[in-house]
Amino acid sequence: DGTYENFAIDTRQSTLGAALLEGGLIEGEEGDYGLYVTTVNGVKADESKEQWWCLTKDGEPVATGVDSTPIANEDVFEFTLKTGYDQSSTAE
Repeated sequence: DGTYENFAIDTRQSTLGAALLEGGLIEGEEGDYGLYVTTVNGVKADESKEQWWCLTKDGEPVATGVDSTPIANEDVFEFTLKTGYDQSSTAE
């Protein structure tokens, strides 16, 4: 719906997935390519509507899975709830 929330995370974790799981901000399912994020900040993607969470860093697509994405001080990542399983999906 166009709303967003910002979270600052203080962690000693080296990957985004570990930091977000530690902070209770995401949930997911393990798959062939690592953790598939199903829920962000309590909002669950609805598979019946082909919804999924898109991970970007500073507005650019991230080419790694959340659990293999390295993090550094001052990094900014975004999760956007998308509808439709193709690359031209629109935000929900």
